[in-house]
Amino acid sequence: MKLLVVGVGDCGCRLAAEFVRLQRRARAERNVNIVAGAYAINNNQASLAELAAIEAEFWHPILIGRDYASSDVSKLNEFGAKLARDERDRIMAAIRATPDFFETDAFLLIAGAAGGVGSGGISVIAQMLRQRYVGRPVYAVVTLPFESEELNSECVCNTAICLKSVYKVADAVFLVDNERFKAGDGAPPQKLGESNRKIVDIFYDLLCASGAVDSKYVGARNLGIGDVIQTLAGWTAIGVARAELTSARFSFGKSVDFQKKGGGVVKALEAMNAALSALSVDCRLEDAGRVLYLLSAPIREASLDMSRVIGNRLSELSRGSDIRGADFPGERNGIQVSALISELAYVEKVKSYYDRAATLISERGK
Repeated sequence: MKLLVVGVGDCGCRLAAEFVRLQRRARAERNVNIVAGAYAINNNQASLAELAAIEAEFWHPILIGRDYASSDVSKLNEFGAKLARDERDRIMAAIRATPDFFETDAFLLIAGAAGGVGSGGISVIAQMLRQRYVGRPVYAVVTLPFESEELNSECVCNTAICLKSVYKVADAVFLVDNERFKAGDGAPPQKLGESNRKIVDIFYDLLCASGAVDSKYVGARNLGIGDVIQTLAGWTAIGVARAELTSARFSFGKSVDFQKKGGGVVKALEAMNAALSALSVDCRLEDAGRVLYLLSAPIREASLDMSRVIGNRLSELSRGSDIRGADFPGERNGIQVSALISELAYVEKVKSYYDRAATLISERGK
């Protein structure tokens, strides 16, 4: 699956830069293109300058709102929305100029929800893309604040407004709880890069598997772009986990016996359970309308039993959700499972922001 990635605001731009790295990795390891273009849209020139070292023909930083760069209201959603509307023609022209624009399968917009250019601008840009390019999916990745940031009432209100706005205009919204990806105690600035890599890496296998054309990456049940598009809707969580295989299982010239095959099924279930525990946001499978899983394992280890058992278990846990599954021979020494939990009817974290924001707004009006 080939994406056109648009990062908005400080957080969104840093994550968009990580997708550039992911594209390079996909080309080097699997000879597949997963990113057609990556844009970093921000009013913070210093923040964009930090990303200037990125050298790629498909990487495009866009500085907007030069007259407002030092504004005291830069943390308000209204400010970000205004900048996006004011600069919409320049933003759309830049995106439209992407060389492989018409080969992209979907737009992926990224922003932090805590407040500012990203949280205010992401829904405006999503709406513009939906209106101009009808029929092409528009997905959003929204990172939720750290717990320490939630002490700020303005941050809570910004997050609630951002979530509500982007949910209305995006085909699917990937929710990313920053607390689940923070590197070390409190994730200081020098560790944010590690956290951002963790967030972006969970998309790697799904994007590669749905875009691979090399015959050595063809599994028994291939993951098509249509499978991903048909799965993604509304609130979405994504997770990935790996179970290591012992080196004894890779003896040259020996076939894998039934006992080892059975052990592989156990490992696959182990990876699936770990992936569900590592979802990007806490949610319940019974609240999901659609679920997609991708099993990645060495060719000699993969079996239809693994895929069938994972599918059956997910169907039990999700209580009748639409289940789609595929396998991908992308792993060499382990079994990895990627899980998309989509069309979530209820997410406690989202409800919490809505409730807290409503209380804060009510108190202000008194």
